Amino acid sequence: MLVKLLTFLLLQAAVAVLADVRSIPQPDQRQPSLINELVRQPPRLDGRIVGGQPINITDAPYQISLQLSFLIFFKHHCGGSLISKEWILTAAHCTLGKKTNQLRVRLGTSETKRNGQLLRIRKIINHEKFNVSNADYDFSLLQLQEPIEFDDTKQAVKLPKQGQEFKDGEMCNVSGWGSTWNSNESNEWLRQVQVPLFNQEECSKIYSRYGGVTDSMICAGYSEGGKDSCKGDSGGPLVNGNGVLAGVVSWGIPCAKPNYPTVYGRVSFVREWIREHSGV
Repeated sequence: MLVKLLTFLLLQAAVAVLADVRSIPQPDQRQPSLINELVRQPPRLDGRIVGGQPINITDAPYQISLQLSFLIFFKHHCGGSLISKEWILTAAHCTLGKKTNQLRVRLGTSETKRNGQLLRIRKIINHEKFNVSNADYDFSLLQLQEPIEFDDTKQAVKLPKQGQEFKDGEMCNVSGWGSTWNSNESNEWLRQVQVPLFNQEECSKIYSRYGGVTDSMICAGYSEGGKDSCKGDSGGPLVNGNGVLAGVVSWGIPCAKPNYPTVYGRVSFVREWIREHSGV
């Protein structure tokens, strides 16, 4: 009887997913599910660090863990970047449909489950042009309940100028607590990997079946694959050698696959929007 009940519940869940998969935003746009493959949906939103190395939070003091309520706990959901003492930049697909009381920000620690500070959020501002179908304008601003004090574990990342360009091949660091695709590498400790910026036109051709990439996006990754951001790193920082925030982890297919760079939100494209809404 129990087996029949479980089978029925699983079938009901599968029917619900299949009914909604074309219309609802996908929580993990980086790694397509079997259903996505079957119905040829766009790649799913998300991110994880593959092929990277563990780092201390002092190596990326702007990095935060955006955590989502799960029963009576809060669990890592996405990444994000401190841009001031009270504002955080992350991806809109991480916060869409969420209320402030469902989210917390853990900062000042290399670990997702302990240490640092776990803080409340006062306000969520998703970019008004965010498009769930192609992840255009995938940006969200979070205002903390109270301003923090900076120290060696908590610092604001440098923001680019409006319209600032970055060179193809320029090396950048992407960090986060996403899945590593390696059972010997824990994702509970902050990790980082270095990836080169990818030519925009070539990236758009690669993703042409999904509508290509827009002006609000920037691509990074190795043609040979093997190193990448992926599930759980969404919203996290892509920072160049000068410490400037070039991108926000957004989407791709699938993690670290050859000839499929990751697509990031291009921060320089929305620099004035950030200033307008946060004052930063």
